[in-house]
Amino acid sequence: MEQGVVILLFYVIGVVVLVAEIFIPSHGVLTVVGLGLLGAGLYKTFQISSLAGYASVLGLLVVLVVFAVTAVKVWPHTPIGRRISPPNPVLSKEDTGNIDESLQPLIGKTGLALTTLRPVGTCEFDGRRLPCVAEYGMIERGVQVRAVRIHGKGLAVAAATDGRVEQGPDRLSNQTKEVTG
Repeated sequence: MEQGVVILLFYVIGVVVLVAEIFIPSHGVLTVVGLGLLGAGLYKTFQISSLAGYASVLGLLVVLVVFAVTAVKVWPHTPIGRRISPPNPVLSKEDTGNIDESLQPLIGKTGLALTTLRPVGTCEFDGRRLPCVAEYGMIERGVQVRAVRIHGKGLAVAAATDGRVEQGPDRLSNQTKEVTG
């Protein structure tokens, strides 16, 4: 058989075996065989000419990248792929936990950080002490906060102003004792 035909067979059979790996669960055995066939074809190509060998290297890089991308996109939709990696479930409200709807009227209102939020702490809104999460960064104790959204069973808050609330230190220290004690 002519040497060019042998090289072409190595390449074609190697690509066919790699494509078969997508649909046949072989735990990578077919991938190793396919890459071995492509490597043998590449070796034989370099024996003919180094220019042809470098051209084959570039061609194989393109083929392998296309193979990898196709495998990642196609494999999850094959019967074996669906068994091994089923689609993500769609979560309902019951799955994610009950949201406290009584917090909805507090969105947009200002309150007081009773503890330092790093990022979790306690704030007071309309006389209610609630668990809160700082939207970003850390919020010091005594800073006015604005409720941004409901976050689980509490509120996500952001600092309302750069200044502290104009309240006596007795009020803050008493509330901190209630929260921690």
